Amino acid sequence: MIMEASEFSNEKRCLVGFDIGSVSLNTVIMDVDHNIIEDHYDYIHGKPFNVLKDRLNYILDKYPQESISGIAVTGTGGKLATDLIGGIFVNEIIAQATATGKLFPMPGQLSRLAARIRS
Repeated sequence: MIMEASEFSNEKRCLVGFDIGSVSLNTVIMDVDHNIIEDHYDYIHGKPFNVLKDRLNYILDKYPQESISGIAVTGTGGKLATDLIGGIFVNEIIAQATATGKLFPMPGQLSRLAARIRS
């Protein structure tokens, strides 16, 4: 569910995710129930950390720092970005697998697949 930014109040908490790659910076801001409040796609034009700084300034202008419960960063520039801004670095494959499992849960499917492979 995508909610309007205007529905987000200062009392609410949010989570921020960045995927910083060689071509773009992808950003998502979610509430703690994982409803998307905003998402952004920014070309980096060879200056990934300048674009990250601009996007962070935008976020901090709109959302009080106290309302941000967590920041996670993935992508080729993710490790360095966490050194610069804080938050946690998440390997891209782990991030994708976790998101897929959350969005499309399939209880028992892995164990059934493993049983097929063994036989």
